[in-house]
Amino acid sequence: MTKQLLVFFLIFFFATTLYPQNGSERWESYLARYADNKPGSTTVRMDLADKTPIPSYDYVLITGVTYKSEREDGFPQGETFEFLRMVGDDLIKLLDAHGDNLLVGSFMSNFERLEYFYLKSDIGIKQKLEEFYTTKYPDYKFYINIKEDKKWTYYREFLYPNEEIQNYLADQNVIRNLQKAGDKLTKKRRVEHWVYFTKKSEMESFKLEVIEQGFKVQFAGKIEDASTPYELKFWRIDKVDIESIYPITSSLRKLALAFNGDYDGWETSVERE
Repeated sequence: MTKQLLVFFLIFFFATTLYPQNGSERWESYLARYADNKPGSTTVRMDLADKTPIPSYDYVLITGVTYKSEREDGFPQGETFEFLRMVGDDLIKLLDAHGDNLLVGSFMSNFERLEYFYLKSDIGIKQKLEEFYTTKYPDYKFYINIKEDKKWTYYREFLYPNEEIQNYLADQNVIRNLQKAGDKLTKKRRVEHWVYFTKKSEMESFKLEVIEQGFKVQFAGKIEDASTPYELKFWRIDKVDIESIYPITSSLRKLALAFNGDYDGWETSVERE
């Protein structure tokens, strides 16, 4: 299913992770708009990406309930969040008691929240889940789908963020670290960017473009032992809240690609009030 980053430029508390960060686990949440033009909120375990497909976990289980909400966009509100958290916790306990499983994410859209698990075996799971829902949540419509997915297609192609969304999350992570250090994000400040090229001529052409956009070049030259040996470091005074910085980094990434360059991120100072 095609998904496109949905940037509301607001902090939606339902888009934050509903799962604890346990040890090496790393969870991220994002909003996107899908082929049916409906918004969806995805929470996904990111640290598994380089390990998939994980041997023996050959079955994907997608299961959850529908909920009521007065929101036109189909997202939950009020006490519904706590209810959905409770259902998710109960599902984890049920599956842990049944056998080996990995919770890899959830998807919330159109008045429905679905949990995604990978299992070593699908034997008896559907019956257990049907008993679970009809006994514990008899007033709610439930969904159960179990499929063989040895290539982890549901995780890699649906839950895991595409490149555009990964870039947005990268910007969010930088901002989150600034906020943790006490930055209120209200002050403009010097923001430095890096782009790398294989050819000097491409670096020089890109350099002219960013200078026209008001950036100042700090370094443009060759570095040793690199597959893209030409480095361009440049900066400009900008705000760094997400609605300000993401359009800038998105534009620079696209411009870098136009000159066969690789945008390598941004950095700034912590500015406390």
